[in-house]
Amino acid sequence: MYPELVEALQQLGWVESESMHRNEGSTTDAGGDSLTIQQLMMTLERQGFTRPVQSGLKVLRMEHPLLPQPLFVKQSTSAQARPKTPLVLHPDYESQLPELLAISGVERSDGRYYHNSNLRGFPKRRNGGATDIAYGLDLGFRHVAALERLLVHLLGKASDTATQEPSHTNVLLLNDCDSQDQAVTDTERDALIKVRVGQSGYRDDLLAYWGGCAVTDCSVPELLRASHIKPWRAASPAERLDPFNGLLLTPNLDLAFDQGLISFDDQGQILIGEDLDPDSARALNITPELRLRQIESRHRAYLAWHREHLFRK
Repeated sequence: MYPELVEALQQLGWVESESMHRNEGSTTDAGGDSLTIQQLMMTLERQGFTRPVQSGLKVLRMEHPLLPQPLFVKQSTSAQARPKTPLVLHPDYESQLPELLAISGVERSDGRYYHNSNLRGFPKRRNGGATDIAYGLDLGFRHVAALERLLVHLLGKASDTATQEPSHTNVLLLNDCDSQDQAVTDTERDALIKVRVGQSGYRDDLLAYWGGCAVTDCSVPELLRASHIKPWRAASPAERLDPFNGLLLTPNLDLAFDQGLISFDDQGQILIGEDLDPDSARALNITPELRLRQIESRHRAYLAWHREHLFRK
């Protein structure tokens, strides 16, 4: 394999390096009182979380198809660093804190909240500065088993919600639809529920439209990811089902796009953000010559939203 491809796949979590195997460690670690960043990331990946492409940020965004909100991991210059509270949850989990802290080995920071402007998608509050800043709940773990039990708790609750009877699921998963669009039909609600838990034909719609990656023309389905241009949390019910609000991309492009490291202009030309340094861009085969293979007017409003709200210019 080409070195650049190996490096890119390692960053995406598809290929593990020899050093990762050597340093993964066991469920406990005598060398310190908390998990290393490497142990934390590998545990999240084993539980099905997606590891994003990142460059020079203070936090790493991790997503799971069953969870409505991402988790963030505090960055460090060393994978062997042991920050006290490295995992940041959405503030919506605050009501579950008594249950989470009852898990042996789970700890909380001294402060009530962790503040960081890179917690994209999290709510904001004033924290002594002149402007509001995004915040979350940061937790620490004394061993891998504690983290695994916490993830089982979070994913278990999400799975229970997703598998309830349709009428009850409508309330739990789609309560925001009523305030956004009173005209949502039962059929649309069922479709939205399935999109939310990753069981719909939305990806098939994008495969039918693009025929392969929207940029590279890669046509291997297993190497393609379907995602919304205007993300779920910001989209209306109709937008969540609209195939023109979706791109089919290879994993490196998909994750870079999702993190706002790249975007596309109205002609489909790629835009590369300042946070994606040239060396990383080259390693991921992201070049200024890339562009969407086709673009229609119905894509442009979604792309404009992405450039305005997510793209790191």
